[in-house]
Amino acid sequence: MLKKNDHGEAAAAFYDKRRRWLDYICTLDVLSDRAFRVGYWLAKRMNGNDQCCWYGIKQIAKSLSMSEATVMRAVAELENERVMIVSRQHRRTNSYSIRLPFEF
Repeated sequence: MLKKNDHGEAAAAFYDKRRRWLDYICTLDVLSDRAFRVGYWLAKRMNGNDQCCWYGIKQIAKSLSMSEATVMRAVAELENERVMIVSRQHRRTNSYSIRLPFEF
């Protein structure tokens, strides 16, 4: 997370990490097109301050013109391939963060 006195270095490091993650999932042949689209959409909405994003399945589905079931399958696929971390909270939107392959 970005610390108040780090002059933006943490955010810059996150944006570099996100760029490398996007490059990686572009070449990951085990991901379906729907999982790539959902992962890309979520990653582009993450910011350097908290390095994650919070969106409901319904909002993601509407933005990508997909069904909610398709989005849920895509998110599950991203989790199963260990490229995205999804934190679920009861009665709240999910929190999504990226995971690079060498962070396992």
